[in-house]
Amino acid sequence: MTLLDCGCVEHAYPYCCTHEFHETPLYRNSRMIVPHGLKTQYNILKFNCLSKLSFNLMENPLVARYVAALVARPLLTKCYTSGVLGFFQEILANHIAGVKFKCSKDAALSARIMAACKMDGRAVKMALYGFFVSAPMNHYMNLWMQKWFAGRTSIKSKIGHLCTQMFLVAPIQTLVFLVSMAFIGGASGSKEILSRVRMGYVKMLTLTWLIQPSASFLATRFVPAPLWSLFFNLVGFSVGTYFNVKIKKQAMMVKEAKKKHRRGSSSSSSSSSSSSSSSSDDEK
Repeated sequence: MTLLDCGCVEHAYPYCCTHEFHETPLYRNSRMIVPHGLKTQYNILKFNCLSKLSFNLMENPLVARYVAALVARPLLTKCYTSGVLGFFQEILANHIAGVKFKCSKDAALSARIMAACKMDGRAVKMALYGFFVSAPMNHYMNLWMQKWFAGRTSIKSKIGHLCTQMFLVAPIQTLVFLVSMAFIGGASGSKEILSRVRMGYVKMLTLTWLIQPSASFLATRFVPAPLWSLFFNLVGFSVGTYFNVKIKKQAMMVKEAKKKHRRGSSSSSSSSSSSSSSSSDDEK
């Protein structure tokens, strides 16, 4: 596999009859890999389809602006992206889990709009978590991985990169996410935080191990390299929304169980008081 670069900028797509395979300067950022050696019609057709799709995506003005911002200010752009996704993740999880927001008719218009959109203070906290915790942590971890495995192209180094990503980076990211969700969810005390982490740590880590290889394969095959950060943020957004919904449903079940327990205790106390009063009347 080789990356061809003839420097041709005369054609709209990275394929033409004279240069066979080539790249434009904009498309060169996508790091498309060209098959080396015997090129069958299937490989040529597959490469043309993927290259046209990637070039059309990179040609979008919004995507071009995002890529330019990512190149100029990588950490800040990732922080804004993670913060926005975290904000909408909380709102989407509220809608999917069916969280009820009570709002009186006499409340202000802004309060009624927020209740209708199922937006609360947790959405702001999720945005702050994405901006100040998630994005910097992922950014510097990726930088460390790139520096550690820079220039290593052997099979052992690729296996080592994958193992480091799955058995070192992923557990740390999962632990930080669950601890942050416990704080945002209103956990008080270390025991409650540890219980919440124990409930979801193994499940979330297992799901991450299952999704990460397939997401990496899709990214290398179909997504231009400048957009890999956004793609993996969207994957994390989906996984985080799934677990956020599960956490909210569990919290709702616990609240309902507590309400039933209170109703049962109150009814038993009222029945005991009535029986005691009737027994005192009989004695009289």
